[in-house]
Amino acid sequence: MKNIIVCMPMDEKAQTHIIKKLKKIVWLKDCNLEFVHVFKEESYPYMAPPTIYPNQEQKLEIRKTIKEIFDGLTKDFTHAKSECLFHSNPKEGMVDFLKKNKTELVISYTKEKQGFRDYFHSSFTEHLIKHAPCEVLTIR
Repeated sequence: MKNIIVCMPMDEKAQTHIIKKLKKIVWLKDCNLEFVHVFKEESYPYMAPPTIYPNQEQKLEIRKTIKEIFDGLTKDFTHAKSECLFHSNPKEGMVDFLKKNKTELVISYTKEKQGFRDYFHSSFTEHLIKHAPCEVLTIR
């Protein structure tokens, strides 16, 4: 059975769109799907005392909440599980996760660029296309 990672943003509208698109892909029914979100971990070394956000207690609460959200979204997929990761650079955190899990395919959502700022802003999906150790399927 093929192991596929689905990158999930925390935007509810994008999540709904991704799930609708995935339900239309017939061959996914026979795959192990893992829905993953990587939160940015912030470090504040110059604060007294030095602080990392989120702390361990906050991470536990975030993981619990994400699991509840993703479980509700993915109930129609037979072989689905979810994961919530923390990394100082979410793009690199996802690439590391893909490498460690020997992922065969990663699915990522991309939206059309709008405005001057987006033109020069590298997206999460663009980063995966350049650095993922596996094939990347984009959903728009």
